Amino acid sequence: MKLSDKATAHILVKANSEWDNCEFAIIHLSEEWKTEQAKRLALVKPLEGNHYFCSMNYYDTAVDFYRTGENDNPNIEELLNGNEWIFVELDEQEQETFTVPENRLDCYRLVLRANGTGYYTAYGKHTSEEFWMEEFLLTQLIA
Repeated sequence: MKLSDKATAHILVKANSEWDNCEFAIIHLSEEWKTEQAKRLALVKPLEGNHYFCSMNYYDTAVDFYRTGENDNPNIEELLNGNEWIFVELDEQEQETFTVPENRLDCYRLVLRANGTGYYTAYGKHTSEEFWMEEFLLTQLIA
C-alpha cells in the first residue's frame, strides 16, 4: 500500500469497533460509486440547516473493514499521519492479504449527512457488533 497525493481508486479510513479488533477500512471509489454518491448528495443537500434532519442511510458495500495483523499489514497510524483518511494505491490482490475482523460482517451502510459528510457502518452477522469509520467529505471524493 502506497500513499498518494492525488486522487486514486481507494481511500484508507480510520475505523473502529467496540469489542472486535478493527483499525482501518478501505473504500473502493469506482466511477459508478462517485456517480451514485453525487445523486445521493443532491437528495440530502436541500435538508442542510434543518435541525430535525439527522442523516440518510443507504445499503452500500464499497467498503471493507480490516484489523492490523502481526506481520504484513501496514502501521495504520503511521500511514494516516494524523489524518482521518488518505488516498492510497493498492497493488493487485493486496487487499486479500489484509487481516479481517473476527466477526463476519453484514448490513453495510453508508450514512450521509446534509453537510456532505458521510461514513460507513457494518455489523457482525451473528453478534450485531457495530463497526464504523471516521467521517469523510464526499464532495472531496466525487470531484
